[in-house]
Amino acid sequence: MDIQSTGAFDNVSKVQKNISRRDPTVPRTDEQDFSQTDALRGALDNLPRSRPEKIEQARELVGQVDYPPAQTIRKISDLLAVKMKGPLAL
Repeated sequence: MDIQSTGAFDNVSKVQKNISRRDPTVPRTDEQDFSQTDALRGALDNLPRSRPEKIEQARELVGQVDYPPAQTIRKISDLLAVKMKGPLAL
């Protein structure tokens, strides 16, 4: 069997290399701008560890006999009972 090239594929088989240049003003996807990171870190470091008004509110709630409301406790117990009917039920 004799195979001969006709030359018809010579122009099609060549791959053209893309030599377009990247615009230097557009940031590359692998380059990130972290210029504001230090300012954000400083702001986070200056936040108080706790909020005094929330601590006071919690102390007031702990002192209440009817907190949490009976209805809330009942709903939580119902949810726990549903969960215990599953594979964890004894």
